[in-house]
Amino acid sequence: MGRERIYLTAAERQKAYRERATLNRGHPSGPASPKRNRPPSRPKRLAAIERELRILVTEYETWLANLPESLEGSEQADLLAEAIERLTDATDLIADVTLPLGFGRD
Repeated sequence: MGRERIYLTAAERQKAYRERATLNRGHPSGPASPKRNRPPSRPKRLAAIERELRILVTEYETWLANLPESLEGSEQADLLAEAIERLTDATDLIADVTLPLGFGRD
């Protein structure tokens, strides 16, 4: 004596399978593994710092160039010029840094 058939035809069995599959789509079988967000590599971070410093230097130079005539030679203009000089020096120092390579990942 064999087992009683649930579905009379293969088409009915396939239809039931598809219905079960669509119901189970909303409920994943297990918890999804979270993706690890890796920070950028050290050389990329250093290059980003250098780019940001260059942008700052450009902004301060534009600010100094657009100062009104009444403020030329003032303390504010001197501070801007000094800031530009120091930021330029910092940018040059960062650009001259030679980093060691780390096991082929950089």
